[in-house]
Amino acid sequence: MTQTSRRSTMVDVAREAGVSLKTVSRVLNEENYVREETRLAVLEVAEKLNYKLNQAARTLRGGSAQIVALLVDNPSPSYLENVHLGALKQCHDLSMQLVLDECSDGVEGVRRILQTLSPVGLIVTPPLCDNPEVIDLLESQHISYVLVAPSDPNAVRLSVNIDDVAAAREITEYLLNLGHRRIGYIRGHPDHSASGKRYQGYCEALAKYGLEPDEDLIRQGFFDYSSGLQAAESLLDMEIPPTAIFASNDDMAAATIAAAYRRHIDVPQQLSIVGFDDAPIAAIISPQLTTVRQPISELAARAVSLLSDNISRRLTGEKDENTIFLDHSVIERDSAAPPLAQ
Repeated sequence: MTQTSRRSTMVDVAREAGVSLKTVSRVLNEENYVREETRLAVLEVAEKLNYKLNQAARTLRGGSAQIVALLVDNPSPSYLENVHLGALKQCHDLSMQLVLDECSDGVEGVRRILQTLSPVGLIVTPPLCDNPEVIDLLESQHISYVLVAPSDPNAVRLSVNIDDVAAAREITEYLLNLGHRRIGYIRGHPDHSASGKRYQGYCEALAKYGLEPDEDLIRQGFFDYSSGLQAAESLLDMEIPPTAIFASNDDMAAATIAAAYRRHIDVPQQLSIVGFDDAPIAAIISPQLTTVRQPISELAARAVSLLSDNISRRLTGEKDENTIFLDHSVIERDSAAPPLAQ
């Protein structure tokens, strides 16, 4: 077989097999709950890409490598892929083995990971990072862990973050500076602390311009495409719809563009739309999406580095406290423009 220029990863296997990263992880770790035809398809693709299945499985079971567990429970595919890629690259650079696990069952899922893999540390993403039962379990096990974007970074020892409030405020002010005053808002998942912070930033920007949030212009989403579509359709079907919509992640913003297209509403001439994350879909859809760039991959990579440093410090009996904030930026593309004269 011709050798590729780089080593294949789980992400490559997932893409080629047309399945999720979670499914690939389950197959490689010989877990249950995978259909036989799916398992065989994943194994066939892994062999085709020369992904070292047996070696990886033996390493995981034998504990010969430093295993880092990346714990996720997020409905956004783009977020999951970016956080996984960032952590995977940094683990590779540090000669650590990364295991991705979707802990949709909360603390029980985390307990299962600790028992079956005995990781040297964990990267815990939202909303698991704000689950007190999860944190209590990790503390009781005296294991190193880093939280990604917890609700209160100052209340935890190790975390990586962006300023969601400031970022949401800036993208809302961007719309206000264009002349929009009737700005719809699609909330994120209520279990994620970022949702509340982004809504706070939206409200702060309105207050700066002497405006109050209009509950008629606010809809609940869950950070996935389908909920964004439903929320956008509700806003656009109003008797007096908004002139702009801020969807609090890019998956929901992309759904908002789709909802406008279905109604023959021109974006951005008749409706401006902005998002949050700068996920790959933001540059693929038409028009390309104006959004907040959140460095998701870099957040994950920095979390792995912070975890590695903490593991080393614990070996010497040192205590480590570090709260890292990474920069965000507003990326201007084609989905926002001044409102038409009312």
